[in-house]
Amino acid sequence: MSFGQKQINDLITGTVLCAELPATREGDRRFVAVFPYIINDSGNVSSPDKLLDSAKTETVLFHLRDCEYPAEYSTNGLQVNDNDVIVLRDEGDIKGISALQEMLAEFVSDFSIFVPLWETDDVLY
Repeated sequence: MSFGQKQINDLITGTVLCAELPATREGDRRFVAVFPYIINDSGNVSSPDKLLDSAKTETVLFHLRDCEYPAEYSTNGLQVNDNDVIVLRDEGDIKGISALQEMLAEFVSDFSIFVPLWETDDVLY
């Protein structure tokens, strides 16, 4: 189980990847999103640059968000009410693609389901 090369390229150049998983509650939708970031020279969080560099695969940091919320938010284009969001997992400072894949393998069996966030119905940004 691993990301394909295009997915890796997307992640190391700052593209947020997202996948929909089966919800734990009937009537909900569940999305897992992976947000890449770096800590710049001044100590601030920023997006990785758009240059492809294989060395970045183990230096880029990731924030993982696994949440679900009632389906009507995404089907009706509504803004999500924080009280309705169930946070199943929210972790940051995951360093490198290998560590990310290891963490995701605990609950995702097929990494090919991860696509750029804008291609999904996830309304949490």
